Formats: sequence, structure tokens, C-alpha cells
Amino acid sequence: MAEEKKKTTKKKAAAPVKAAPKKKAPKKEIQEAVPLPAAAPAHPEVPVEVHKPKKVKPSKVSIPKFYGTGRRKCALAKVYLFSGTGKIVINRRPMEQYVCQRPLLLKTIGQPFVLTNTKGQYDAEVTVRGGGIPSQADAVRMGIARALVSASPELRTQLRVTDMLKRDPREKERKKYGLKRARRAFQYSKR
Repeated sequence: MAEEKKKTTKKKAAAPVKAAPKKKAPKKEIQEAVPLPAAAPAHPEVPVEVHKPKKVKPSKVSIPKFYGTGRRKCALAKVYLFSGTGKIVINRRPMEQYVCQRPLLLKTIGQPFVLTNTKGQYDAEVTVRGGGIPSQADAVRMGIARALVSASPELRTQLRVTDMLKRDPREKERKKYGLKRARRAFQYSKR
């Protein structure tokens, strides 16, 4: 019998014993179980404020804005007009500084206001990208003209006569293979 007992114990020892999987406590229970220590005030005389006052956003008075898009060559101008004193800001810089005090470009940008007798009535905020400074000035002029039409539709006839609402379709022609530029051929020498 002693041998049988030994055999049975060996069999029991040979069989692997599976332990029951341990259940992890949810994170909420862990956080509730461990309380955080209260912060001690730096000076006992000074009371500590627990709640910060909420920031109150100032109410924005909605100023009517009028939008116009202008394009010329590769330039794209987004123009916002609103009532003001005639200040024009292009890419967060004053118009005079942006076009480097070039009188022809200053005149080009201001043409829609001069033509419609609205000079000094609107401020313009312009974002322009692409192209060079002269084509950007033409794009801004077109954007201002379109924004003026959205502000007051009766100005449309005055601006249409001078083609300020019409996009200038002239762009640089692509280069062709076998040529130096779009149409310019390489110099030919007979001898």
C-alpha cells in the first residue's frame, strides 16, 4: 500500500496545477481607494482659493463684412471689406509698405474706390498669395471690386464698364520641347 500511495502522489505532482487568473481592479476603484493628500497652504494667514473665476469672453459686435475673390496670372487675393476709414491691409502689412511705395500699383489697388466714389468709406483686409507684386495688385483690385458689388449691387454697372469684375485671362504660355521658351527657338546658324 505504501507503494501505491507513492505512485498516486507522483501522479498528483506530475499534473500541472493551474492557478486561477487574478482579476485587476478597475482604475476608478484604484483612484478612489488611494486618497490624495490635501495641499497645505504656503502661509497660514493667507486663504487659498480653490476655484478660479471663469474667463468671460467679450461679446463681439458683428460688423458686416463683404467678401470678394480676385485672380490674375498665378495670384489669388481674398478681400474682406467692412465700414471704416479707407485703410487697406495686405498680408498684415499696410498697402504702401507691401507694394514698396510704387505709385502705379497704389493707383491700381485704389481704382475701384475712386471709380465708385467710395474712397474712405471701407477698410479692406486682404490675404494674397502667388504671382508677383504687380499681378497681386491686379488680383486685389478685382477682389475689392467684387466685394464692393456684394456690399451694394447698384455699383455693378459702374465696375462692369471698366472690366474690373472680369478676370484677365492672359497667363504665361508653357515651354515647348525643342524650343528655348514657349515660342523662342534656339539661334540657327547656317555656317
